[in-house]
Amino acid sequence: MDSFKETNKEIKKDLKNFFKTIKYIHNVSGKLYTVIFFDLIWCMIRYGITDNEYRIFEFYDVPYNLRSTYMTKRKYKYINRKYVDNDILKIVNNKDVFYEKFKKYISRKILNIDSLSFKEFEEFALESKYLLASNSKNFITSYKSYFVNDFRSPAFMADQIKKDKLVFVEKRIEQHKALNEIDDFIIISVCSLFRKKTNIITSTLKFRNEKGIISGFINPHTGSIKGNLRDEKGLKVTNKYDGKKIPMYDKVIKLVGELSKELEEVGQVEWNFAIGSRKVYLLGANVWDDYVFTQIKEYLNDKTGLMELYKKIV
Repeated sequence: MDSFKETNKEIKKDLKNFFKTIKYIHNVSGKLYTVIFFDLIWCMIRYGITDNEYRIFEFYDVPYNLRSTYMTKRKYKYINRKYVDNDILKIVNNKDVFYEKFKKYISRKILNIDSLSFKEFEEFALESKYLLASNSKNFITSYKSYFVNDFRSPAFMADQIKKDKLVFVEKRIEQHKALNEIDDFIIISVCSLFRKKTNIITSTLKFRNEKGIISGFINPHTGSIKGNLRDEKGLKVTNKYDGKKIPMYDKVIKLVGELSKELEEVGQVEWNFAIGSRKVYLLGANVWDDYVFTQIKEYLNDKTGLMELYKKIV
């Protein structure tokens, strides 16, 4: 009985959001409710799009001949089944395994705090002074910075890191000064698909502040930020950095080419980097899921979605 009530509650919630989406589109486009309703239903059946994707992609304004070029939820699941080997989960979700496999690219100390004695941690903390800690989940959702002078001793620092349920510690990377005007810790992400060679699908920058995770689109051909930075709801934050060049982006792409060969049996991977004052640092990898964000209208050329790129690759 409880499961029936929960299901009924979810259906009502989905219907409420569905009609809320129609009302929003009517207000911004001026199109008739009935036209939007039937077009949305048709697109759900024909393209596997959700009402949220229909709104974000501004599908009501996309020419019919270009609609099939968009990656929708249904197509994303298909891509993952076809091109993402489950072995990636064993590698990227177990950071001890990941750091060992890619140690020649990591090129810095990343230590598991649970395997360190107090003396080892104390020496590392006093030597590093400023630590970055993370867990085995997606790096951007977990990382925190710790300054040794903020604690009475390294022991209190270690205790706080463990209370925060973080496991891996490293010396905080000194970020390239050209990025500091955006935020003091920027993560550059590149999604690659290996098919005989490395193919770049898309690229973004991400950082975390009091508003949550902020994302920006990077043109993979030019290495420049394109359009607005947006929050987790897809709302515009600022276009102040439109056209800003990402320093050492060519080195990022070169590194992705080398890394993807190491996991060529896996296929599609999102690689995460920090850009230091002198070099590019590999932070980790994960299964890519930013297909909605990277198909926002202002980030596309000629309203053509990501499926056109996959057709060229495979």
